[in-house]
Amino acid sequence: MSVATLGAFLGAWSRAKRAGAFHDRTALEALQARWLERHLGFVAQRSPFYRAFAGKPLADWPVIDKREWMDRFDDINTVGAQRAPLEAFAARAESSRDFSATWNGYTAGLSTGTSGNRGLFFVSPVERAQWAGTMLARMLRPNPLREERLALALRAGSGLYDRASTLRVRFRYFDQLRPWDEIVAGLVAWQPTVLIAPARVLALLAAEAPRLAPRRVISVAEVLDDLDRARITTAFGVRVEQIYQATEGLLGTSCEHGTVHLMEPHVIVEPEWLDAAHTRFTPRVTDLWRRTQPVIRFRMNDVLRVRETPCPCGRAALGLDAIDGRFDDLLWLDGERGRVCMFPDLLTREIVLALPGLRDYRVRELARGAWRIDLAPLPAADARRELTQRIAALTQRLGAPPPRIEFAAMAPEPLLGKQRRVRAAAVETLACAS
Repeated sequence: MSVATLGAFLGAWSRAKRAGAFHDRTALEALQARWLERHLGFVAQRSPFYRAFAGKPLADWPVIDKREWMDRFDDINTVGAQRAPLEAFAARAESSRDFSATWNGYTAGLSTGTSGNRGLFFVSPVERAQWAGTMLARMLRPNPLREERLALALRAGSGLYDRASTLRVRFRYFDQLRPWDEIVAGLVAWQPTVLIAPARVLALLAAEAPRLAPRRVISVAEVLDDLDRARITTAFGVRVEQIYQATEGLLGTSCEHGTVHLMEPHVIVEPEWLDAAHTRFTPRVTDLWRRTQPVIRFRMNDVLRVRETPCPCGRAALGLDAIDGRFDDLLWLDGERGRVCMFPDLLTREIVLALPGLRDYRVRELARGAWRIDLAPLPAADARRELTQRIAALTQRLGAPPPRIEFAAMAPEPLLGKQRRVRAAAVETLACAS
């Protein structure tokens, strides 16, 4: 690690420790404002796309989505990089499964593209070091006298993980494309103290709990719903934590009480509320430390549910009750007073409560008001009737008639793609009816 990257690592560690201890919202927002002014000034000087917004407040900068972020990549980035060769470079890494190479010192990679539009992330050596320092400070809380072995069972590796290793904290990447028995054997041999993987992978690894004994289990990359949470917690005997991270950056981490707090003040999150009670929103994100490929007023299509009561940790950063999925996963019904949206967590709660022996499920919208629910195992007819009645009661409370439902036995899904248990037939463009 060079002097510059070591300084970036230590600086990020220190900032993350101080920022994570904020209990005063006013002080947190004051620090955000100082970081924001400096960041916007830097980006406006070096990004052709943002040059016209120099000196303007954040509210005057454009809101951007992933498609435009990718289409305008060449103009948005601040180092004169071009999208086409970087995507080809990242694709070669995915094909070879060798994620150690860099592009002139920069790290480039591809997202999974669950929204139908793959994202490209592009970071400098300094930003890699900052990510590592922030991650270690906010998530690992290592005992300086105890070695930590972190296992990351992920779809794709990254130089980010390798460079986060330190003397007492070691990372090892386990490729989800490898045969499952090979992944399990590698994890058993490594005996991680911290196990990090998507929720579906953790749920499968729960069967290996007698041979694995991590002190911490962290879910990433997918929605962690009640079914997987209960299975993982029971198997490993520890609370499941979460890292909320996307192509757009590190957005949230769990505190010691299990609440996911947004990475404030490192990011600014502008809510686009989905309901009149302001309980759920899709975020517009501004990352105050991403300079190579700026993330400014980036509209994500995640659905975040605000924590109803203050977190016992007392942190000023906004706490979430859940990351409910994507806006693409909202199911819509035609109610008497207009469209009504079904949030995935409301539906999945009824499924889990009605079918206590359920191993897995999947809901697919076939058309407006018509769903197919795949179940494993497929329950008896009376249990399916009970679930149908529970869903009808739920939609009635929401002000909509019940959907037409067909049931089927659930076929296994490939491990590589992101798990999305609820999926709409088409993406609606308007917010939910209030």
